[in-house]
Amino acid sequence: MRKRILLLAATLTTGLLTALPATTAAAAPSGLVGDFNGDGYQDAAAPAPNATAGGEEEAGSVGIAYGSSSGVGRKTSVNQNTSGVPGTAELYDYFGDAAAVGDLNNDGYSDLVVGTPYEQVGDDVAGGTVVIVWGSSTGLKGATTVADPAPTKHDRWGQALAVGDFTGDGKADLAVGATGTTQWIVKGGFTKAGSTGSKITYTTSWTGSAGVQRLTAGKVNTDAKADLILGGHTKIASETYLDHNYLYFGTSSAPTKKTELPYGWQLAIGDLDKDGYGDIVTGETETATGGDLEAPGAAVIAYGTSSGAGSTKTTLANSGRPSLGDINGDGYLDLALGYPEESSITTVNGAVLVHYGSAEGLASPVTLTQDTPGVPGSAEYNDFFGTSVLLTDVTGDGKADLLAGADGENSAAGLVTFLKGSASGITTSGAAAYGPSSFSISTADDPTLGTTLVG
Repeated sequence: MRKRILLLAATLTTGLLTALPATTAAAAPSGLVGDFNGDGYQDAAAPAPNATAGGEEEAGSVGIAYGSSSGVGRKTSVNQNTSGVPGTAELYDYFGDAAAVGDLNNDGYSDLVVGTPYEQVGDDVAGGTVVIVWGSSTGLKGATTVADPAPTKHDRWGQALAVGDFTGDGKADLAVGATGTTQWIVKGGFTKAGSTGSKITYTTSWTGSAGVQRLTAGKVNTDAKADLILGGHTKIASETYLDHNYLYFGTSSAPTKKTELPYGWQLAIGDLDKDGYGDIVTGETETATGGDLEAPGAAVIAYGTSSGAGSTKTTLANSGRPSLGDINGDGYLDLALGYPEESSITTVNGAVLVHYGSAEGLASPVTLTQDTPGVPGSAEYNDFFGTSVLLTDVTGDGKADLLAGADGENSAAGLVTFLKGSASGITTSGAAAYGPSSFSISTADDPTLGTTLVG
């Protein structure tokens, strides 16, 4: 069974672009990360890589939720049968098995990068492919393939993705995971015609032949370059794997390995203590002997320093899948932990645990489930509410809103729930939930919408 990967958006910002001249009626794009149509509201993508598309089982599709002042507005989807997207929806392609966002062509609109690591390329089974779906004033429109620079040297090109300016040249770069120990960063600038900057290679011998399976971009030190967390696993028993994570600092050339992080496979980066250094949350930790088959361990915060992730760590009371954002607008990052394994004796329903930040640190969590008054739906067997979480400002009011996936909802059709941020924290006012049909994604054959969220 393939482990699903939560890929968080890079903490890359391009700044607010200069307004267009008064003679032009159109507004300037916002430049916000995750704003696909440039209207100042952050948008989100909800991959459903198991979805049927064009009648082909598990071809994959990605749901798109556009922000508005009242919450999630227009909803649509993209797959390999969408006009302007290269390729064709085919059996077991898993379009959307990895995804990331960022403004790759520097036009002020965020773009969506989609990996299809099991795509057959010519005679190469599971060679993999990566496309950039371009942002525009009308939303995501058209796409361009990011060519695999070494198709005969590895498989599953695009099994992990992250966007950030890793070289500090002012252009967004794309980190791509594939099998093998040679990994890649494709430098900007990207164009819709398919050109890119040069390719950077770096070696990750600790990952083994399976290669890099997780990529998380963000800022840890205080230079102008984005940093990158690489994750992969090693085999420790016949069917047991241990998930390693390493922090790499961005440089003007290849990324430089700095610090090993706690074992586990869900990560986020943000400055929780406001000391200027990004801190790293590993949300579902593992032990060196138990690996990925043991129950997920408690989340651990490793505090950033000028030389990497320091020795100071905080272990939280619960496990979970992390996302960071300022929910109540007080200037401190808050932490949402999706905890899909939360259960009673007989059921596995899922929960989201929200830790609010302050000058004193993270508070004890507020627990949200589908039985919380005002949260849509009800907690049911194997819903797995909290499979993924994303804190992003959908409503444009300066406060992060919560999107939570439940990929087991309705017999694995999946669900995405929206809850607003406010000065008092997460509120259920205006709460809403969206299944595959809301995004025009087929409900056939267990699409598992909400497995991951990016924005």
